[in-house]
Amino acid sequence: MIVGIPVLFLFLRGTPSERGFLCDDPTLSLPYRPETVSTSVLIIAGFSVSIGVLQQLIVEFVKNQMGLLRPNFLDVCQPQFNRSLCPGYINEYTCSDIEHGVDEIRDSRQSFPSGHASFSMYIAVYFSFYIQRRLHVSFSRIVKLFLQFGLVFLSLICGLGRIHDNKHHPADVIVGFVVGLTTAILVFELVGDKLLTAGKHSGVLALQSTDELQNCCSCGVTTPTIGDPETPAPLIQNDYFSGISNGNGRVNTNMCNLKLNDIPNVKRHMSTPIPPRQQAECD
Repeated sequence: MIVGIPVLFLFLRGTPSERGFLCDDPTLSLPYRPETVSTSVLIIAGFSVSIGVLQQLIVEFVKNQMGLLRPNFLDVCQPQFNRSLCPGYINEYTCSDIEHGVDEIRDSRQSFPSGHASFSMYIAVYFSFYIQRRLHVSFSRIVKLFLQFGLVFLSLICGLGRIHDNKHHPADVIVGFVVGLTTAILVFELVGDKLLTAGKHSGVLALQSTDELQNCCSCGVTTPTIGDPETPAPLIQNDYFSGISNGNGRVNTNMCNLKLNDIPNVKRHMSTPIPPRQQAECD
């Protein structure tokens, strides 16, 4: 909404800068043609798959500030001026609205840059990045490339159609492509890529937390006391057994670090008495 409201205002109420023209300028004398891809169709198609309108704000702002004339300006405006000044640069003129309305006359002074080229390239590049990151195809390696190429190709067709319809000069379309490309890269890197990365990491974190809950030894969690009677102390004092239980039903956490290889491999008959020296060590 913060970006969309200024875009809507500039599109409906924006007043482009008034510029003069050369009365015999062939680049402004092309006939008026209806649009191959209308603005309404482009907006519906674009906003149905994209919420990024940052580039459109840039385009509308530059359009109104520059006020460059479209190739069909003379046919749309049909200016009234002093013909004796030709050939020369005409600053004072009045457009007649006999054949075309006020909106079309205002639009004829908004040539640079091409909004259609910018918006179509923005959609194509942004979703090409999205397809590269999110679409996982195992049966073919060219599916993603085909989709990405198709998006960019449609964008190029849209831009070339603007030149064919006498709506823009070639420079307008080229700069529009650059604006759309640059904005798509910035929006994806600053917003889209971070959202995709955050969603990916959230699943990893959930998996790690589950693993940690299952491994009580790694996290140092001890089993709770359930109120059982105290286990009597062993008859033979031994560090190994004391490491397993401390006599009150709790399992020591250091048992996770014990290894079976640390158990002394000594075989002794139960009736064999313990030497005094070993008995002293045990005490």
